[in-house]
Amino acid sequence: MPEMFSHRQIIYTIYKEQSFSKAAQKLFMAQPSLSLLVKKLEAQLGVPLFDRSCKPIRLTEAGKEYIRAVESIRQTEADFMNYLQSARSLEAGVLGIGSNQLLSSLVLPKYIAEFNRKYPKIQLSLIDANSTTLQNALNAGELDMIIDNHILPDDLFEQAQIAAEHLLLAVPATFPESKALEAYRLHYEDVISGRQIDISGAFPLEKLQNVPFILMNRDNDTRKVTDHIFQESAFSPTVLFELDRLTTLYSYIELGAAASIVSDTLVRNVHTANPDHIYFYPISSKYASRGIYVSYKKNKYHSPAMQVFADSITNLK
Repeated sequence: MPEMFSHRQIIYTIYKEQSFSKAAQKLFMAQPSLSLLVKKLEAQLGVPLFDRSCKPIRLTEAGKEYIRAVESIRQTEADFMNYLQSARSLEAGVLGIGSNQLLSSLVLPKYIAEFNRKYPKIQLSLIDANSTTLQNALNAGELDMIIDNHILPDDLFEQAQIAAEHLLLAVPATFPESKALEAYRLHYEDVISGRQIDISGAFPLEKLQNVPFILMNRDNDTRKVTDHIFQESAFSPTVLFELDRLTTLYSYIELGAAASIVSDTLVRNVHTANPDHIYFYPISSKYASRGIYVSYKKNKYHSPAMQVFADSITNLK
């Protein structure tokens, strides 16, 4: 009986007025029409809601249960409206954010901390994972948004680029090869100021043939791009070992253990005591530049919390 509560306001008004005629006046209805509507509902339910043998009219036992149900519905509606009002003013709600390990550990904390300071009643849920795991979580509704480099299928997701980043060769300054490559060299301050964006020209990867490399694990997006760059240049590096944390990899470069390919996002945000221990070299490759995107499941409702956080990370640095 899906329509048993469709006329609940009419039944409730009769209950409060204890009179069909008074309820009809209050509802601006003709009394015969109101009485007919109630009789149809009672016939549908199979029980009378009002005892018409007494004045003022009274509720039957079924009528009392109906009114309890109506009051419960009214309370649920009121609670939901209060929730909507709170959500619009960011006084309630949840926000699930996913990102790759570099962004989640070095870049996003300042944005998340600021958001939490302004909107402490929004319950945050954070996931740090690889691109495949993030995509699956977003598709399953476990996350509201992800911030990552990965380009997702446009039939399932919508994406907006919020930043661009560039990949660089990072080589310990102590390596003898660094002296031979001085013409291509960038220092830490150059990367911070963005000089790598304007430099063009093919870097001779073959000059690093005898340089040991440390690379990320193969499920990492930066590693996948690194492999493309090496394949494009027909370069086969000597790989000492693989890691699953970019910050750890950067520490090894700083200590003079090996070279690698890193993003300028990492260089700008990693905390290092000896930035002059590493030289950076621009990479001439279509794979060396990529976007950072905020992604949503297609046709998903953008809550006020989602919109405010997305606006806060525009021009991510």
